[in-house]
Amino acid sequence: MKRTYLFAVSAAITLAGAAETPLLRFGIASDVHILKDWSDPFTPGLTNQAIHLEKALRWFDAEGAEAVLFPGDMAHGGRVSELETFVAVWNKVFPDDRGADGEKVTKLFITGNHDFDGWWYGDMTLDMHVQGYSEDEALSRLGMAKCWEEAFHEPYADIRKRTVKGFDFVSAEWQVEGQEDGDESIVKWLDSHAAELKSGKPFFFFRHSPLAGTVSSSIGRKGNAALTDAFRKFPNCVFLNGHTHWTLNDERSIWQEEFTAISIPSMSYTTIPKGYENGSDSRKGDSRLGMPRLPSRDDLEEAQGYFISVYDDRMEIERRDFEHMTEAAEPWIVPLGPGRAKPFAWEARAAVTPVPQFAAGSVVDAFVTNADTRGGRWTIFMTLEFPAAQTADGGRVFDYEVRVEFDRGGEPAAVKRFLSPAFYKRLEDEPSRLSFRFDTMDIPEQGRYRFAVCPRNCFGTAGRPIYSKSFESKPGKDKTKYRSWE
Repeated sequence: MKRTYLFAVSAAITLAGAAETPLLRFGIASDVHILKDWSDPFTPGLTNQAIHLEKALRWFDAEGAEAVLFPGDMAHGGRVSELETFVAVWNKVFPDDRGADGEKVTKLFITGNHDFDGWWYGDMTLDMHVQGYSEDEALSRLGMAKCWEEAFHEPYADIRKRTVKGFDFVSAEWQVEGQEDGDESIVKWLDSHAAELKSGKPFFFFRHSPLAGTVSSSIGRKGNAALTDAFRKFPNCVFLNGHTHWTLNDERSIWQEEFTAISIPSMSYTTIPKGYENGSDSRKGDSRLGMPRLPSRDDLEEAQGYFISVYDDRMEIERRDFEHMTEAAEPWIVPLGPGRAKPFAWEARAAVTPVPQFAAGSVVDAFVTNADTRGGRWTIFMTLEFPAAQTADGGRVFDYEVRVEFDRGGEPAAVKRFLSPAFYKRLEDEPSRLSFRFDTMDIPEQGRYRFAVCPRNCFGTAGRPIYSKSFESKPGKDKTKYRSWE
């Protein structure tokens, strides 16, 4: 499909998808987290991950992929049988590493934390013991290099460079990540190969975890800023990471400053951010959050990935939903070459990302209900219902901000945020009407107040608010059936 794109970045730039053939095409998927082998007697039929992986690989093949990049977490429990299942799916689609057209498809694979450490992750270790699996299956015990070379028939090394159609792909394995000596070894490798890497042609560096201070999925994560600084010397670098399970619908999943960084979404489940009433919170302690947590690990849906076509002057990145086999969002068109524009610098991107708005006449219906908190404590909730905000031109609602405002003015008495239930899904999965709730302990004891709701995009830019009726005093048990009042 050929498209014309226009970005307003200081000056208008038109990047047209012309009829020329790409210099390179490759598919990207990450974090498939295969749990069991196909013949697992304990959980028959649990093959979602393998099914999604096969669907993705077949689509890559149909698109003419000359390589497939997978930055880690093939296995979930760090078992050799899981790696063998991954290999079996690959060989089913690309026998002898060749596509349906008989052309070679290069494997660009590395390890992630689950490949090395999955066996030792607490509850998973107990579960595998209960199911009768032996620690002798652990890849880390058998030896990763030995298992890798037997599975993929290629040399294994901490840092590797592979070349596909003249483009270099450099990778770092999991065990060198997050370690001072590991980061240092990457910096040394970059320094020793600087002359060839700075030739002007784009090169791709990939590892499992993100670089500090780049894509949104790196926010709040520990990272070595010095390592990020080392990549700033290479404006032609495209850095690719997995690990974070961040959604491709977030426009902050691509970052463009001195170089370009892209976070690859997961094939298994999406991370649910913290700081939201329906988001993630600590797995320990009694949660006061009243909203059920949006599902992520539980359903293994919304498998996502990318397909990249590289041209002389740009990369075209298609964002794909493998659950429904459709485009999940508009493609990213990334300029390449000296003096390139930077439409994906966050300030520039935020300026052109559509802001969601409520339809004229929309209001908030607010009423009191009783239910258990997420931590199992019975309480009184204020429930808000309202129509979903409208979006246009590829825009999405990322979250909604709810403010408790006094009629007399002044600072809000409370501010709550809720993720859109479809923030990680396709646009057509957005519900038409929303229902959010939060603990009335956070509502003022005195004074008249109302609820204001604003829709926001992923950059936090808010649309116009809509309002509820006014309320007076904190709701009590005697008001649990009283839906609204003046």
